[in-house]
Amino acid sequence: MLDSINASKINDITIVGKGYVTFDALNLMAENNIKMIAITPRGELTYTLESPDWRNVHLKKRQYQLSENKTGLKISLELIKSKIKNQKGVLKTLNKNKQLKRVANIRLRMDEYIKQLNDLNLNDKNIKLQIMGIEGKSSNDYWSSVKYFIPKEIGFTKRTKRPTDLLNSMLNYGYAILASEITKSILLNGLDPYCGLLHYDMDMRTSLTFDLIEPFRQQIVDKTVISLINRKQVKTEDIDNRNNLIKLNARKVIVSKILNKMYSTITYNGQEMSYADIIESQSKNLVNTIINGDEFKAFYLTW
Repeated sequence: MLDSINASKINDITIVGKGYVTFDALNLMAENNIKMIAITPRGELTYTLESPDWRNVHLKKRQYQLSENKTGLKISLELIKSKIKNQKGVLKTLNKNKQLKRVANIRLRMDEYIKQLNDLNLNDKNIKLQIMGIEGKSSNDYWSSVKYFIPKEIGFTKRTKRPTDLLNSMLNYGYAILASEITKSILLNGLDPYCGLLHYDMDMRTSLTFDLIEPFRQQIVDKTVISLINRKQVKTEDIDNRNNLIKLNARKVIVSKILNKMYSTITYNGQEMSYADIIESQSKNLVNTIINGDEFKAFYLTW
């Protein structure tokens, strides 16, 4: 017999894979303002359900303005700089024992990418493309380094959203779990997840989620997935080669490990916080930047 939980004690529900919800349950969720998010077995965010939001009209109007002005560009720069700093941190951890010179050199190159971002002219009409171009170079260097720390039999050569190898399939799945957490945080703070700052608006894409997710990918997903592979907790036989889907038991392992990471605590800004708390604080920081003009600081760990 399953235990019952009082609806007033639930903030959100995430469905992974298949499932069903009754109309009575949906009504109960609406009455208690419980948001529901679903992701597919491929790790794709498919939908979010929430009760009508009549609040935060002023916030959303300001957010839409922000997506077209310099403040929005400054936030975009901060997010990508923090992403690169976290990429450097992960490579430092991975390279601790091997001490590969080529990886050390790539970490130094990432400092140059950060300098290039700092030197950009925000008045340039192609500024977003320039930011994303520098981010793309850093990511290519990052993944070209990661492959040195992955067993060759995995078949990983580069990062792709259409995976043919175990690592890419696991990354896609892990990022979708992370995206669901970030989307929940965005919604709970009254922001519109479809209105991005750096990522261009597209129908059915939560562009703001893809902005705010950038600094969190490395610590929460990349390190977890790489560890699962190197410890052989997920193996090549855990992927269905007919469709490159991760098998159910392996998906359960990935979900469990990433959620454990999400709610594990670290010392950040002098406080003991979980990654979920930090995600929540970043969404609140964005709200305060939009409404009060506070400085936006993206997440990164110092090393």
